[in-house]
Amino acid sequence: MAPQVTPVKALKMEYFPLSPGNFNEFNTTTDSETWMTKRYVADDWEFLGGPFGTFTIYWCEAHMYEDETDYTWVNQMWLSKTDDTVIWWGFEDANAKITVSQGLPYVREPVQNGTKLGGSSTGDLLVKESGQVIPNVPFKANYTIEALESVTVPKGTFENCIRIHEEEITPDGEISFWVWYAPNVGAVKYFYPDQENRTDVLVDYGVDLENDPWDAWFVPQLPTVLLITTIAIVAVVSVGVIFLVRKRNA
Repeated sequence: MAPQVTPVKALKMEYFPLSPGNFNEFNTTTDSETWMTKRYVADDWEFLGGPFGTFTIYWCEAHMYEDETDYTWVNQMWLSKTDDTVIWWGFEDANAKITVSQGLPYVREPVQNGTKLGGSSTGDLLVKESGQVIPNVPFKANYTIEALESVTVPKGTFENCIRIHEEEITPDGEISFWVWYAPNVGAVKYFYPDQENRTDVLVDYGVDLENDPWDAWFVPQLPTVLLITTIAIVAVVSVGVIFLVRKRNA
């Protein structure tokens, strides 16, 4: 997995503030029930593919039902950034886990109505109950910006929201749903028609715009630094060996 270098301007991506601790809290309703949903950037992070791999954060989802006092983790995704693009790398829930060999571009900024990203990749699927690992499972997704519009939710009215239609195709079937993102806020609304018309609407959020790892941290650059350092060491050693061999043969 090749390292991806991320320039400072990654923080300028308005629609995806990814500082650890950022959260978006939603009231969720379906045709039959209601609960609270929280999506947040975990404090932990991971290099996919080892020390020379890609720096990723965990974008988590948790639920809290009536009479409960705390959220319970439900699932998470692996996300990374380049200079202008958010990239999806994998998904995990209580039943399974998969990270793909090549990340799929999700949204590119500056955003344009009608832009379609995504693609196809493969990954090793871990079935948690049995511990079985199924190699090279195909995953395909289309991410289409269908509109730029204002959205009104309990937290308020947000202008210049992008409406993204997500279509995901796996061996288990197809999933189709919509997400609305607002500048410097992130997700403000979700709609899942195949899940009893599940609708998530924003009721609260907390966003730190000054601590995005791709802008404020050195850690995302480590794979590139390590790779360059390793190449430099190998080059120096090689030159030294050649010099000694030539000197001995002289």
